[in-house]
Amino acid sequence: MTVNVEVAKAQHNESMVLLEWKSLTVSVQSYRLWKWPTKEPCEAQQILKDATGAVQSGDLVAVMGASGSGKTTLLAAVSMRMMADVTGSVLINGRIVSQTQMKRLSGFVPQFDIAISSLTVREHLTFVSKLKGVRLATTRRVIDELNLGKCEFTRISHLSGGERKKVNLAGELLTEPDMLFCDEPTTGLDSFSALSVMNTLRRLAVDCGKIVICTIHHPTSHIFECFTDIVLVKKGEIYYQGRTLESSAFFASINCPLPLNCNPGDHYFKLVCDYDQDDYSGDENRFNEQKIVRVSHIENIAKKCSTVEYGESVLTKILNSNFQNACWLTQLRLLLHRSLLDSIRNLREYVIVMVLFLASSITISALYFHITPTSQTAIQDIRGALFLMVCELLYTLGYTVFYVFPQELPLLRREVGERMYRLSAYYAHKALLTVPKAFFESFLYVGIVYACVQFSTGFATYIGIATVCSVAGLLAVAYGYLLSCLTGSMELSIEYANIIFLLYGLLGGLYLNIQAFPISKYFSFFFFASEGASVYYWRTVGNITCDQVGNTTCLADGYAVLEDYSYGTTLDTVYFNYLLLAAELLVVHFLAYLSLRRFVNGIGFY
Repeated sequence: MTVNVEVAKAQHNESMVLLEWKSLTVSVQSYRLWKWPTKEPCEAQQILKDATGAVQSGDLVAVMGASGSGKTTLLAAVSMRMMADVTGSVLINGRIVSQTQMKRLSGFVPQFDIAISSLTVREHLTFVSKLKGVRLATTRRVIDELNLGKCEFTRISHLSGGERKKVNLAGELLTEPDMLFCDEPTTGLDSFSALSVMNTLRRLAVDCGKIVICTIHHPTSHIFECFTDIVLVKKGEIYYQGRTLESSAFFASINCPLPLNCNPGDHYFKLVCDYDQDDYSGDENRFNEQKIVRVSHIENIAKKCSTVEYGESVLTKILNSNFQNACWLTQLRLLLHRSLLDSIRNLREYVIVMVLFLASSITISALYFHITPTSQTAIQDIRGALFLMVCELLYTLGYTVFYVFPQELPLLRREVGERMYRLSAYYAHKALLTVPKAFFESFLYVGIVYACVQFSTGFATYIGIATVCSVAGLLAVAYGYLLSCLTGSMELSIEYANIIFLLYGLLGGLYLNIQAFPISKYFSFFFFASEGASVYYWRTVGNITCDQVGNTTCLADGYAVLEDYSYGTTLDTVYFNYLLLAAELLVVHFLAYLSLRRFVNGIGFY
């Protein structure tokens, strides 16, 4: 019997985890809008100062403090999800760990819902599990443990606030972490849903032996009772840490007793939010009380560290294991599948956008209806129809992608930061998704104009014009991605695009003599599409009646029209343009990818 007890105790110790953080300081660089004429460097601002603490398996910790006090910064720094200048050390069972090792042992649940809302709960968790290399049996078990079975096939957008929080929590529990960091898990929930979420977290901590650390604002008395420990944060510093059951007696001993019938959470919250009493220079009693609190804080940490008996074999095995996520091609396939599901679920919105998009093609068709190249006056009309068709198509394709990356940046930063997939796989899947979309919309748009204007040059000409517009459209989308990734804002992208696309439009060949711009014209996707469409159309046009008198130049056939616009006259010109388009497409996408990586790896946390 004694042997069995000793074995059970040894197994328990092997599973125990002690998390410590020592002298954590987080600094961010402040920036001046105007640096001239001063040349003084900008000073770094400390948003977390010399934070020290410790928690162990079975603890459910409440991190409390005023808004802007540094609660989330502390959580991100301890979980090593902070992308800033962090000094100090984080230890697990007395061993300093790297950021990669911390991610293997912990999960981070953000404050806001970060998921594709059109997916069902099962689809979302299956996607996460496949990327993290988790078996589907584990996914099934997590769904059952969090009581998500009743909404398993419900879209995330149709879930209640509490159910969405549990879905975020489920995504982190798939890898069975020893530590969970939850940023304000009760924000936006009613009291019943908030208590349900906290009971789930308490069960994970107490029954499953995990470390759960939560930032929280104004917990109700029932929610406060769920916590085993509290950490009070004040102006970027840890004011106090201790056991929840012992805190009331301690603060009563320094003349800060808990009022009768008062919510303990409100009482402790007031202690760290009363900024009017920060100046202790004239109050010796207040200064002594502050000193006692600091001593008690250090003693509580030391007591927690000394009472934990932990083993090393299991932890060492996890930290030294060669954890493998899905390969790059699998990541690409899963990302494509998720985006296709999202597109199918939002088909109604896409149809509405397409109807508005095609309205301009109908307008062009009405303006240039039934024009044939039988006279000199018709040449200008056909030129205008071709160029206007190209401009409207490319403008639309380029402008419709400005919202993509700014809208998905929070999700992208989180999933890439957690190493669910590589950023290159994400960008590649976005670029690949634009190919069928650009070809479908270009062929449909050009087809409407081609049919209504009645270009009488055959079906092969339509295929050629639509193809060159599609490829040029891909370049327009690439430029849209580049501007979006450079600015990180849809509004700024539009402002920059108004200037850049205008310049590129002038180089299209209708407004300026492109012979004066022999090199710069090749940067314009309007030029590629306009020249290609013109070559495909005008090279098939034979005799044109010269009905003009005076000094007006007579363009006798399609080749003369092409030469008048300084365009090429053979298909070899178009084929050469295709090569340039392909090269420029790769270069612009690569620059966009580098710009996106700068935003994803920016300062902050995910």
